[in-house]
Amino acid sequence: MMSDDSDLEDRSRRRWMTNSAVLVASSLAAAQTNAESESTQTKVVVRETLPKSGGRFCTDKIQTKPIARDEARFPAWNDQLREHAAGRETALVDLNAVDHNLKMVGNALGSQINLRLVAKSLPCLELLEYMMVAAHTNRVMAFSEGMVRDLLLRFGDTVDILLGRPAAVDEARRTFDTLDATGQKPNPAGGVRWLVDTTARMAEFAQLAESRRELISVAVEIDVGLRRGGARSEAELLETLEQIESSPHLHFAGLMGYEGHVPYAAMGQLTPDVEFARVQERYAGFVRTGEEAFPELFAGPQVFNSGGSRTYQYYTDDVDTPVNEVAMGSAFFYPSNFHNIPEKRLRAATFFATPVLKRIDPAETPFDPGFLPRLAAENPGLQVANFMTTGDFPGSLIYPAALIKDPMQPDDTSPPRLINMLPNQGRWLGSPEIPLEVGDFIFYQPWEADAIRWLKYLDVFRGDELVDQWLTFQPGIRL
Repeated sequence: MMSDDSDLEDRSRRRWMTNSAVLVASSLAAAQTNAESESTQTKVVVRETLPKSGGRFCTDKIQTKPIARDEARFPAWNDQLREHAAGRETALVDLNAVDHNLKMVGNALGSQINLRLVAKSLPCLELLEYMMVAAHTNRVMAFSEGMVRDLLLRFGDTVDILLGRPAAVDEARRTFDTLDATGQKPNPAGGVRWLVDTTARMAEFAQLAESRRELISVAVEIDVGLRRGGARSEAELLETLEQIESSPHLHFAGLMGYEGHVPYAAMGQLTPDVEFARVQERYAGFVRTGEEAFPELFAGPQVFNSGGSRTYQYYTDDVDTPVNEVAMGSAFFYPSNFHNIPEKRLRAATFFATPVLKRIDPAETPFDPGFLPRLAAENPGLQVANFMTTGDFPGSLIYPAALIKDPMQPDDTSPPRLINMLPNQGRWLGSPEIPLEVGDFIFYQPWEADAIRWLKYLDVFRGDELVDQWLTFQPGIRL
């Protein structure tokens, strides 16, 4: 990254949010145009079927390969993108880095902990399929109606879906209707673990199941300290479980108690270790209460879900916990907002890249053409203006690291000298010595893994070779 200045980072994030609507439209249009052209690349083919439900998370079959340092990866990727993706912005993934990160996580998790891949942080069906086969898991956590539909239409009842947030009953009804049209019996949507957080919502799901006269699986959200919804007391859990037991068409599929607050325990004058232990006690109390009151509901193989990319390292063979699976996504991409997690051997696996559209030397500004040349006399890094095809991305510049953000960009602390009149052609300044020509690519690392959905397509690299292009999840439901 070219600077450690937190103010610069904050301004970059604010500018991204301000310009997002324009960027989405232009980025998707460019990606669509590229995808419609005939591809000559080698395709990544998944040659195995998804693991059966109940299969154990295992990374023994993953054959990792050495990963070059980023300084070596970017020039190789630049050459590939110039040859096969000239003139368009891209979101890209390095499968070698994904394999490496899967191995790191697999080595850390306890033998009784399964892995559920988080679709919002890995928003691409082909990528999820690749990772499910590689990690020997058919478990996915979905966060939207569109994701659930796409997963079911592609994988049917071979995928085990748990909702990562409570589902509105209308979402479920529309999903059932979509899958009804495929003629599959029973409807695969019945096997989705629909997350329910309140007795009112559970009553709605009971009505839906009754109207369809078929079994619907429901998981109960419990509050283990995050204070974001779900049953907060054992009494509330019992009331919800009683609704499930009294309905002949509801199937109890487990509990979900996310503990995303644990890494921030210092806000409550605690340590993460102390709060994690308290979370496990709360979770165990919920499970114990449910088992004692409704032993038949808990007789089957339920899912007790928790964890995430910031807490997975706690779930080893040494921990005393009822949790039997963790849901993760971001750690496998290792975006910049996750560089503070304990595992430091993970490798960044996804990036944005945009080509240089034009290169102007010397860089100038309207109304005062000599301003930047005067600055460049003392700082050669301000001499050349490199204009990008796009405006910016939800991430931080990472290569070439010597580029400098335009000093004319407005900020929130002082009146701006000049506003960028062409936000669709963002500008980085640099020295003439930086080996960057028109058509070369500038690389960003996303702040969050979810960001690759910024573009419609994901360019797939295996090491330094571009081998495929996959669709990402796009938001929105067609009525």
